[in-house]
Amino acid sequence: MYVADTARLPTFALSEGGAVVAFISLMQHFRESWEIHCVAVRSDTRGRGHGSALLKHAERWLAGQGVKYLQVKTVAHTSKSLAYAETREFYLAKGFTPLETFPLLWAPQNPAIQLIKVLHAG
Repeated sequence: MYVADTARLPTFALSEGGAVVAFISLMQHFRESWEIHCVAVRSDTRGRGHGSALLKHAERWLAGQGVKYLQVKTVAHTSKSLAYAETREFYLAKGFTPLETFPLLWAPQNPAIQLIKVLHAG
């Protein structure tokens, strides 16, 4: 689904050797507030800064359009998933602030947390 959504959403990608290794897609909710729809980094290329580079590029692109707020939803800290613990740590390290937990947004076994970041022009 996320890959198919890249055809209709603003999406930025990184490639190595002609193959896409990472992408970020964005979704507009209002003129000044957008959401990260998906960030994906191929597992064998993680740890090389691809996610950070894509996020930085997306933030600059959004700020240039007057966007003030960027949000993301991921699996909440109440989940025991180690992979999503890494995901939350990534967003926290990039300046996102937890805003609210939604225990039933997706499913009881898949609680969601919303994080938000204020974007600055320039």
